[in-house]
Amino acid sequence: MAFFDIFKKKKAEDTVAFRVQMAKKIALHRLRYVTERIDETDLIIGRDGGFNIRNDEFIVSADNRVVFRCNIKDMQASELLSKEGAIITAPDLERGGEMRTIIVYYVYFR
Repeated sequence: MAFFDIFKKKKAEDTVAFRVQMAKKIALHRLRYVTERIDETDLIIGRDGGFNIRNDEFIVSADNRVVFRCNIKDMQASELLSKEGAIITAPDLERGGEMRTIIVYYVYFR
């Protein structure tokens, strides 16, 4: 162990508490549309929906179906700089644990 290792702190984004907080923050919004990032391209995979938290899982629904479902403890999420959405990366339980990155865009109310 190096001398400076004792001063390193765990990043807040790596804690389960932060992930739960982000999931709850995202779940407060309505979903305008959701895209999936594949290589360098974003493809729209659903419109008009919402978010749900159930049994420690974060669920994204659009077009009256579940388009993404993951364990909150495995989820990495960050808000877009514009605050109009969020980027979520996690193993998708709807696709047998395939690692996916989706971008959710919120309905904007004035």
